[in-house]
Amino acid sequence: MEYNFSFKEINYGSITIESATTPSRDEVIDAIMEGNAYFKDTEYKDIRLYDPSRTKSNKERDIER
Repeated sequence: MEYNFSFKEINYGSITIESATTPSRDEVIDAIMEGNAYFKDTEYKDIRLYDPSRTKSNKERDIER
């Protein structure tokens, strides 16, 4: 039996960027994506079953009829 879930992953961490000016949000995201961040903790939220590929048993089908 296979179950499919969706979820949100929230990472908490920090990053140090050396720059002559304050980096923009996009520059900070780029630095994080390049692997320059320290991740302290991760949480998973909104875990939802969205596509159960489970078939009903014959007994359940008979009850529905």
